[in-house]
Amino acid sequence: MRKILITGSSGVGKTSVIKELARRGFTAIDGDNEQGLSRLEIKATGEPVDWPEEFVDWSYYSWNWQEPVLKKVLGRAETVFLGAFNGNQPDYYHLFDKIIVLTITPEEHRRRMYIRPRRSANDDPENIEERIKKYPILLQRMLDAGAVPIDSSGTPA
Repeated sequence: MRKILITGSSGVGKTSVIKELARRGFTAIDGDNEQGLSRLEIKATGEPVDWPEEFVDWSYYSWNWQEPVLKKVLGRAETVFLGAFNGNQPDYYHLFDKIIVLTITPEEHRRRMYIRPRRSANDDPENIEERIKKYPILLQRMLDAGAVPIDSSGTPA
């Protein structure tokens, strides 16, 4: 069966799409909530670390998939939709049949980032502004890797 990655920067709607796919009966997994799939690591060493209490410097840290868990998630017999955005995901693009990147306008991205529920880590204004600033660069990298863009400006119907 097919393995489909739904990706994109924070705030583009991955969680909403995954919830809607699950509601419609598909195997749809939110990568941030799948036990053991991702962890915060020191980028240079891969050493796991706890979330810093303040600004998360993404030049030092990376939110990375753990290969054994990723392969287990994708090893299911049915079609799997995985919603995720991880630092090392390009290393695993070959495991997916299709990569979809959700896109939104810069204005919509900023609006969503400031109205969505806050998490305990990485949702302070400095981190939000850094993610908004980097969004076009990250989007282009995913498009260059062959991801299919889908405009997620609306709400799931």
